[in-house]
Amino acid sequence: MRISTAYQFESYTSDIRLAQERMAIAGRQVSTGKRLEKPSDDPLGTSRMLTMRSYKAATEQYSKNLQVAKGVLGYTEDSLGSLHDGVKRAYALAVQGANSATDQTGRNAMAQEITEIQSRLVQIANTRGPSGQFIFAGQDNGSTPYIVSGATITFNGDGNPVLVEVSPSETMQVNSLGEPMFSDIYNKLETLKNNLLGGNVGAISGVSITDMQTAMTNINAERGQVGAKLRQVDEYNNQYTRRVDDLTQGISDIEEVDVSQAIMSYQLAQTAYEAALRVASQGYQLSLMDFIQG
Repeated sequence: MRISTAYQFESYTSDIRLAQERMAIAGRQVSTGKRLEKPSDDPLGTSRMLTMRSYKAATEQYSKNLQVAKGVLGYTEDSLGSLHDGVKRAYALAVQGANSATDQTGRNAMAQEITEIQSRLVQIANTRGPSGQFIFAGQDNGSTPYIVSGATITFNGDGNPVLVEVSPSETMQVNSLGEPMFSDIYNKLETLKNNLLGGNVGAISGVSITDMQTAMTNINAERGQVGAKLRQVDEYNNQYTRRVDDLTQGISDIEEVDVSQAIMSYQLAQTAYEAALRVASQGYQLSLMDFIQG
């Protein structure tokens, strides 16, 4: 069976076009580093890649939530530490004031220091977090949570928890409820101050010293809960960091090419293209001679 010149021409052209397309694809992979340019290049791989990107985006959002949680918890831990230091100093003053060897002038000076500790307590109670929110106000951030008028402290916040989503099925309360802790400690300090000013050694010894010990115990209990949450946040962060790294690698394995392999594929495609051109060139010459001789 004789093969027509038109068929040969079409066959050569098709071979050249296919070789050229393969070389162009390989060249783009080398220049872009991407194996997939459109979903049809690998439908199954594209589907897997989109799923992994969705998981990665969700995981990254949880990581951002955890950074918010860590910021609030960190500020809370520092604030409670400062509060504990103040109460610890008040406890030391109470012990000293209960000592019969201390004169009234000394107790008056101690009372003045208690006033300073109360002022510091109010500052701590009104601490703002990393985003400017009052960390001990609950969900109500419309006004300063703690206001002092005379010897009375008033709380203007609420007792609602501030929750952060840390996983698909879990939320974490990141705020410590300031009430009734702050008001209670402030009032106990007020009692200690009055006992010092009144020289009431029995009340200082029998009431105020115990009050300060109880306050320190309560503060430490709250600090323990905050510390446990901070450790939990770190554990989640480590898990999510590894998860994002794994997903990033998985996406890369599907989407990107091995550069050395891509270069080799390009060289092979280029060689095939040049071979197709040579074969076609020889074929065209033979076809022309056949035409002339015919």
